[in-house]
Amino acid sequence: MNFSKRQCRGIAAAVLLLTAAPALAQTAPETVQTQTNSSVDTVIVTGERVRSLEQFTPTGSRLGLSAKETPASLDLVDSETMSRLGYTTVEQAAVSLPGVISGGSPGDASNYSMRGFTGAQITILHNGLYTGPSNMTGRPENTFNLESVEILKGPASVIYGQGAIGGAVNVTNKAPRFGAPAYQAMISGGSFGTSSFGVGASGQLSDQVASRIDVSRTETDGFVDRTPSDAFNTTASILWKVTDKLDVQFSVDYAQDHPTTYFGTPLVPASFATQPLDVVSTTNGQTIDKRTRFVNYNVGDAKIASHQVWPQVLVEWRAADGITVRNLAYYFKASRRWLNSEVYQFNAATNLIDRDRFFVFHEQELTGDQASITIDRPVFGIDNKFVAGIDYSHLDFVRDRGFPDGDSVDPFNPTPGLFGPIVKRTSPTKWDSTAVFFEDLVSVTSQFKLVLGGRADNLDLDRKNYGPTGAFQPTSSFSRTYHPVTWRVGAVYDITPNITPYISYSTGEDPVGSSNLFLVNSGENFKLSSARQAEAGVKASLPDRRGSLTFAIYDIERKNILTQVAVDTVSNVGSQKSRGAEISADYKITDNWVVNANAAYTDAKYGQFVDPDFGIAASGNRPANVPKWTGNLRTSVMNIAGLPLEAGGGLRYIDDRFGNTSNTLVLKSYTLVDLYATYVLTPHASLTARVQNATDEEYAGWADVFYPSEVILGAPRSYELSLNLRF
Repeated sequence: MNFSKRQCRGIAAAVLLLTAAPALAQTAPETVQTQTNSSVDTVIVTGERVRSLEQFTPTGSRLGLSAKETPASLDLVDSETMSRLGYTTVEQAAVSLPGVISGGSPGDASNYSMRGFTGAQITILHNGLYTGPSNMTGRPENTFNLESVEILKGPASVIYGQGAIGGAVNVTNKAPRFGAPAYQAMISGGSFGTSSFGVGASGQLSDQVASRIDVSRTETDGFVDRTPSDAFNTTASILWKVTDKLDVQFSVDYAQDHPTTYFGTPLVPASFATQPLDVVSTTNGQTIDKRTRFVNYNVGDAKIASHQVWPQVLVEWRAADGITVRNLAYYFKASRRWLNSEVYQFNAATNLIDRDRFFVFHEQELTGDQASITIDRPVFGIDNKFVAGIDYSHLDFVRDRGFPDGDSVDPFNPTPGLFGPIVKRTSPTKWDSTAVFFEDLVSVTSQFKLVLGGRADNLDLDRKNYGPTGAFQPTSSFSRTYHPVTWRVGAVYDITPNITPYISYSTGEDPVGSSNLFLVNSGENFKLSSARQAEAGVKASLPDRRGSLTFAIYDIERKNILTQVAVDTVSNVGSQKSRGAEISADYKITDNWVVNANAAYTDAKYGQFVDPDFGIAASGNRPANVPKWTGNLRTSVMNIAGLPLEAGGGLRYIDDRFGNTSNTLVLKSYTLVDLYATYVLTPHASLTARVQNATDEEYAGWADVFYPSEVILGAPRSYELSLNLRF
């Protein structure tokens, strides 16, 4: 289903009109009740759920503020919603939120674009902890083990340190709870050999001890030939209430994965493509040939794999009324492998696809500790909540890589072949990072509140490079100490108990080039680039809690930066600016019918920019993978025909995006339609059928500037059937 530009604008306008309704909200889950032997049993069918404005949101603040109290854009998808809508990965959940799109690049296994920024400019967190640049350490993750996926928009360095310019994505585990034991299980199967399962259990072991464990696995053959993938996650925790004032929680995460080895489909001359696929446009006449849509150009022994383990100990001591001391200690160890042919370029002289070879191995160890004290007591008669603390981490990271010779293969029947010999170049990186931080909530009046925050870091970085013979390379090695200082100030005002406007100003800092301290070399040995954001918005809900509305406008500028414009090429772009608006609304039309909608507009551009292909100034270019418009529309209807049946669906629109910083490659806009139906079999079991990309839309989902000769195509229509059990 291909929409014209006019139709696409109409879709975006419809989403905006829906979201502008004054009563749109997210309500608590609805339940259907059935009479059994004169007793009432609660069954599983739930209405569309979205966030509550009063929900605790640790992603936006260490003060435990509600979403209403936080002067920033916060979005959340909870575990119930992810289960109902079939979001089996964090990426699927995140892109349902306003203005967020995700890539599918195997080189960047967890890649997002929001507010005009992409890659490592979006920080990925797990339970609020940072393990490194997202385009190096991010991994696919199953949602079954998670309580929520939360997103804080705009610079978040004041909370999490360097790198969070576009925002932060925080995934939180399900936690142990006291009470009767609770059990959950899920199994599903679908198109392309896709299957998932998950089992979880929670409950108290004694009056003082509660525990939880969740295990999940997903796997698929992939829609492209020879691209299977899988991910396995185990999370476990024990909560020990030592005394009424002292809690200790032990947690461990374990994960291993083998992501897809599909790196993209090559661009070819229009004269060569007998079946052009209308998903891209280029200034040099290249296109995608439909005959190559499901062809895999990687080598036969291609491999991407990782495993990681992450034990943590959290201690919370309520020292006195209004005074809480917390300490979180953790150890993170990960091993990652990439062994692939990644770049596929059409050769006009031979009509073959030229392939490269690239391997990279990671060995990472990270030890850290966060300590803080929270004081919730009046100051000079004014309610005040204050937190201050220290954040320390030590990193040992060894990166081995190499570039063996490539080869050429037939565009339609490529011989897989083998990777070839491995000759390593080694780059060990170490850092010691110490930061002090504070946040303060000042309740000037019962309606007007100020939120302040600051963070000062001292980061000692030591990066060394060794050649293939093991010889030290002093010219590209370096050591440097960074001293970023960031801050935030914001205000919220309750016009009524249900209408709260806010305003905020925040700053951030990150590396000048790749935004990845693991890769900075002597050619990028500069002080950190700086960013600032001004944001204003309103959060509102109906008194009867049938609807809610959030709206935000923002202005971000990042200065003194280099950016990747091609393979092994960076350019001084001076600055990057982004302005835009986001709106999200939810409305419970009837007791059984709920509508959710969101839309975002982003105007992002570089300052000074020199096109590396033509050597001319091209100021105002838009960053790659940044659409101007995005929109989501979802609806669900329960108790259809008086049955325990729920049905619904969603529509997702993504506007045109550029596939490179030269803006010579355009990924055309697309619209995806997803459908589902859930039937409650018993009070403890439900069966769900889903159709993804129901219209079988052909589209280009992402383009990576590291792979300028190819784009990543989206998956065709697929089907899934899942069984959920709860006891």
